[in-house]
Amino acid sequence: MKCLAVSSGGTAGHINPALSIARKLAEKNWQIHYLGNRNSLEEQLLAKTDFTFHELNVQKLYRRFTFAHAAFPFKLIKSINLSKKIYKLIKPDVFLGCGGFVSGPPGYAAHLMHIPIILQEQNSYPGLTTRLLAKYSNKIFLGNKKAEQYLKEAVTEYSGNPINSFPALNLPHYGDHNSKQKTVFLLGGSQGSQALNKVMLSICRELLANGINLIWQTGKNNYVEILNKTGRKEGLILFDFSTQINEFYSKADIIIARAGALTLAELETLRKPAILIPLPSSAENHQLYNAQEQAEKGIAEVLEQKDLTPESLLKQVNAMLNNLEAYRSRFKNTLHSAAAEHIAAFIDANYGS
Repeated sequence: MKCLAVSSGGTAGHINPALSIARKLAEKNWQIHYLGNRNSLEEQLLAKTDFTFHELNVQKLYRRFTFAHAAFPFKLIKSINLSKKIYKLIKPDVFLGCGGFVSGPPGYAAHLMHIPIILQEQNSYPGLTTRLLAKYSNKIFLGNKKAEQYLKEAVTEYSGNPINSFPALNLPHYGDHNSKQKTVFLLGGSQGSQALNKVMLSICRELLANGINLIWQTGKNNYVEILNKTGRKEGLILFDFSTQINEFYSKADIIIARAGALTLAELETLRKPAILIPLPSSAENHQLYNAQEQAEKGIAEVLEQKDLTPESLLKQVNAMLNNLEAYRSRFKNTLHSAAAEHIAAFIDANYGS
């Protein structure tokens, strides 16, 4: 049976593309073996699949001084050797790495064992693991075209980012919505964004008073506090978190969000103009690169967190709502929704015989 060794980890932005591609290969009768960290998000997500999970203990390389660095080389060598033992057992036809520090040791182990390496990079500025493994790879599929300039030593192809499909849903109703009014959707992520929530609290009453609907994903930690401060108002929908938010996407005219690669792929696929506020603490500031690429396409505006104030956000919201058609006209057809199938088909055709 054809066998795929796959690894990614740390965040859902790396794990979900890996799972999307793996599912497509499983449909083509591939056996899937996932190498990930113990007690991790990838282990939690793999528990919901039929794939085989192999436990590693990979340490993150922190970008600040910490005594944990002392253990890094020992854990790195141990993780590489454990990956090699796993490969001797499962005999993979190909290794797929989708970024995140967890995929580094199994990726390098694949190189040492002459196993073909395919990478999928989500961000406009490639992560450290992708950059390190690039010279050993057979091909790198890119979620954003800009990444190519940082990976000149590798064979690359712009494929788009594998994203979830958007089936019709009937989500719980969390507030009131007037379909005749323009709608802003603040997408704060599962934990919410303190910085975004604080500024939105300052301007939400003015938005509502001006006849603008507001859909607000507060995050689980902030929902009750924000609901108590805003109360239930006409035109306001509050919710904490949902893994399936296409109903809210469909109501929105513009989105306010961070600049994670998969979020941007979803927005581009659904043709939603956005005000992007990159997370300043993202690794190597990659969210800023992601946001700038969308701004260059003319489908988003970038508002850095250091410049984020109630006044600057309100000004940007009003400007975008007043020029919606111009932003919408700049969207082009994207590859994101077909990316997982495209990458899986390439792997199956080239390494599945």
